[in-house]
Amino acid sequence: MNTVDPSPLVLAAVVESSDDAIITQSLNGIIQTWNRAAERMFGYSADEALGRPISMLIPPERIDEEDGAVERIRRGDAVGHFETERVAKNGHRVPVSVTMSPVLTPTGDVYGISVIARDLTERRALERNAFHLAAIVSSAEDAIASKDINGIVQTWNKAAERMFGYTAEEMIGHSIRTIIPRDRWHEEDEVLARIRSGRAIDHFETVRQRKDGSLIEISLSVSPIKTSTGAVIGASKIARDVSIQRRLAREAEEANRVKDEFLAMLSHELRTPLNAVLGYTRMLRDGHLAPDRRERAMETIERNANLLGQLVADVLDVSSIVTGKVRLKMTSCDLKTLVQAATDVVRPSADAKGIDLRVDAPETSVHATCDGERMQQVFWNLLSNAVKFTPSGHISIALRNSGGRAKVTVTDTGVGIPAKSLPFIFQRFWQAETAAHRATGGLGLGLALARHFVELHGGTIQAASEGEGKGATFVVTLPLAH
Repeated sequence: MNTVDPSPLVLAAVVESSDDAIITQSLNGIIQTWNRAAERMFGYSADEALGRPISMLIPPERIDEEDGAVERIRRGDAVGHFETERVAKNGHRVPVSVTMSPVLTPTGDVYGISVIARDLTERRALERNAFHLAAIVSSAEDAIASKDINGIVQTWNKAAERMFGYTAEEMIGHSIRTIIPRDRWHEEDEVLARIRSGRAIDHFETVRQRKDGSLIEISLSVSPIKTSTGAVIGASKIARDVSIQRRLAREAEEANRVKDEFLAMLSHELRTPLNAVLGYTRMLRDGHLAPDRRERAMETIERNANLLGQLVADVLDVSSIVTGKVRLKMTSCDLKTLVQAATDVVRPSADAKGIDLRVDAPETSVHATCDGERMQQVFWNLLSNAVKFTPSGHISIALRNSGGRAKVTVTDTGVGIPAKSLPFIFQRFWQAETAAHRATGGLGLGLALARHFVELHGGTIQAASEGEGKGATFVVTLPLAH
């Protein structure tokens, strides 16, 4: 096979049209040729560079590196593709990949050095961007994955591992359908069809399946991955967990519903005693009541006025709790005295219904560090609730010193509490859906306030009942005074 050596003109044209800097230098480091790419890369024209030492391009700390390479060339060896830096005319450092080869005489003697330098600035920038993007993807809170046009997973970040329970090793190389419930596989068919046509999908809300089989609500965005020529080769997926969002939205909706019900209930509860007060006041003022009925009217006005005052006080207490403005006046209190005082307040109501109200307390005092007014309010709430929901029978309140803590137990033989209602009875504005509860009314605040005040004192409150018609028991424990 015959070959034809290229002419010097052809070789010169190749050198001049190269995107790499091509330089020749003598063995003692003097520049002998300098192409246009070298001019662009380093800023020196050929006139400025020819005849000058190559060391003008070499940073001082890399001179030893250059000397070592020249020694290898002198021995006839080539030095290939080592990454280093050179200094441009304006003083900027240029990252380069350098190849150095010996220039030989016809007899094989080395008389010069050929240097080819490739500018790595763009590649280094791309690498930095790639590392930066990789760090972003790795630290993202959203699950970020990529797949090919057949749905085979190519990348899988840490958030995807946390969200779906599969490691990258378990997902890469496997179908994305692994996390798609079978009844939603048609969604993936539609997504792939759209991606193959070069179209993106934004904020598509759906459901995916974790490794443990549980379902998770997500918002999904999918974008096509394209080559420089525009060919679609895959898709990137960003999945955001919206289950918490959904739960918060549901809770907000429930809170609004409860608020509306509370306002309606408050309006009703205020209107009933207020109508009684206004009605009897007008009758008294206009002289429409016989003398023997006036005393009863005054009692009715007083009772309903007290009820209004209690309703307002409960609402104000809730407001203080919500805004964190509850203030306790802590002193050493005799719980026996507080229990007796709360019992005295509710006894007339119990007597009116024929309820046997019993107090069981030790002869000696039981002291706790507490706000006496608030704790008496707690005991009164429990006792008044017991009277309200006990048509007949008996109610007892017992005080004990139990293992270094005070224990107050209120037991009644009333309508009881359904098992499904027990977990909710200490929530604000909550009332059991039973005929007895609907008939007695109220704002559903008493037990919520009792729980909050007891917990502020470092105590606990619990409720128990064997069911409807079988009474209820409430137990309050408080730390004793030291």
